[in-house]
Amino acid sequence: MRILACVLFLGLALAAGVFDLRSRRIPNWLAVTGALAGIGLAAVVSAERGIQSALGFGAALLVGLVLFRLHAVGAGDAKLLAAFGAWFGLRGLPTAFVAMSAGGALLALLWALRHGVLRGTLASTSVMLSGALQDGRRVRPWVGDTAVGKFPYGVGLGAGAAAWWLWTGCGGWVP
Repeated sequence: MRILACVLFLGLALAAGVFDLRSRRIPNWLAVTGALAGIGLAAVVSAERGIQSALGFGAALLVGLVLFRLHAVGAGDAKLLAAFGAWFGLRGLPTAFVAMSAGGALLALLWALRHGVLRGTLASTSVMLSGALQDGRRVRPWVGDTAVGKFPYGVGLGAGAAAWWLWTGCGGWVP
């Protein structure tokens, strides 16, 4: 079961990154299939693991929706977070979020540097994080959305998630 979980999750992370890199979209069918596979496989292992998986899905979906509402991630990224949450479970979610955030931030900075938009991207990120107001209204940040195109954040999320997954021995799945 452990090898199956390892392979399926890494396939999900890789597929999401490839789709986002090529088309700047993460298909709904991939996120839904990934979430159902994570919850289903966890439920086969044990009822407690299935519950943890479902709770991880719900918590990650909530975080993803908040980030989407703040314009920090796209809708596909938010749904991908939820699918990943189904694999991580509620207990693994906090450390997995740190790894995904680090992976996404590192790749976004490298992308911005390579495309010559680092200064603008950092300024936009500062606006988003500070919740700055301009002329009495909230400023909508443009994190990753520049004249040279949008950064495919699913690549960074997938890389960070895959690194965490492997670091924890495939999410701590039991043999």
